Amino acid sequence: MEINETTKSEDNSEELTWLKNLQRNSWEPEVIISGLSLAFIFAFPAQVYDFAVRLTQDYGLEFTGAYLVLIYLSMTVSVFKIFFISHLILRFTWAGLLGLSYAFPKGVINENLFKSGREYQYKNPQQLVLKLERFCSMAFAFPMMIGIIFSGFTLYLGLLLLLYWFFDLNFFLIYLIFMASLLGFALFSSISKKNKLKTWLFSTTFYTVQATYQSNLGKWAISIYMFFILCVTVPFIRSDAQGFFNYANAANLDAEYLEWEDKSQYFEDKRDSKKRFPRALMPTDQVSGNMTTISLAHYEEDSKNLPIIMDLFPTIPDSLGWHALEKPQDLYRIYLNENPVSDNNSKWQKVITGKSGQKAYQFMLDIEQLKPGIHEIRIEKIILFSALGFSEPEIKFKKNWAKFSFIKVTS
Repeated sequence: MEINETTKSEDNSEELTWLKNLQRNSWEPEVIISGLSLAFIFAFPAQVYDFAVRLTQDYGLEFTGAYLVLIYLSMTVSVFKIFFISHLILRFTWAGLLGLSYAFPKGVINENLFKSGREYQYKNPQQLVLKLERFCSMAFAFPMMIGIIFSGFTLYLGLLLLLYWFFDLNFFLIYLIFMASLLGFALFSSISKKNKLKTWLFSTTFYTVQATYQSNLGKWAISIYMFFILCVTVPFIRSDAQGFFNYANAANLDAEYLEWEDKSQYFEDKRDSKKRFPRALMPTDQVSGNMTTISLAHYEEDSKNLPIIMDLFPTIPDSLGWHALEKPQDLYRIYLNENPVSDNNSKWQKVITGKSGQKAYQFMLDIEQLKPGIHEIRIEKIILFSALGFSEPEIKFKKNWAKFSFIKVTS
């Protein structure tokens, strides 16, 4: 009996020694994980942006939904970006103090200072190293806790988006389900009585880490810290979402883009072929010869709405003077120097453009009669509008869906 107890005691002692050694050397995996994570995270914003664009162009998700998905994913990436950058900065400071404590183990020698500094009490660098070591190790567990939260939310959001796409549901309904689920979960966690589900839930890693922080740092400290981090992510989110409103299929161009034309949005030779264009695209802003092409971005939402428009509005209002609707490209009308281009949309081709695999409608534009100089393209569009997806649908006319200029260099 005594031998068994001695063996168990030795095993426990070895485990404690092993654990303490791991704790002392935790800085090594921390730095490696932070560095590798940052290398991947800085590539994520572009992928997140492209994913949100694909949701609205290829899968027919309403722009508001795609924008909220972009904001959520950008916020998630930004939170981890801030955590890992801060951790590496702290470890950089820790390494400096560690070297200082090794070079000067006695710390400050007051007698060797100028008279003005001798009367003060200074901290020993070794004490600073130990304090910073504990703080770095404590802070590194926080991304793990947040990762568990965002992983659950992201999987649930992905499931709802899959249901939205498969059953062709209203996005606002999906949004209400998502928000109601989060509210219900929060209420269940905070005010419900103890039960088997809640007992299991509070024994999970997430709640254990949260309770550890809360009990050691203060009840509200973790919430205040999280709120502060979310506020810091705002500039990152604004940067990640810049230009996304150009993909608002049901909106006119912003006044800023009408006044200051962004050529990178309209001309193939001035943009990255891996990125998707939001509205219209020409090969170059300086053309010659008799013909050139115009490509209009395909939005799956138009294909879904066209049968509804044809059913509810068999005749387009006379005030618009619009041609008959048969295909999604009939929703557009192109003007060259304010003169309507032929309504014969049978000339349109369905193509896949660039390395992004983007679908588009391509039209051959006759420029033989144009004189050398600046010429303007303006594209009108009619869309189906229904506030929040529940009100009576109506047709909206967009006069400046796209507007840009090109130069004909030779006749």
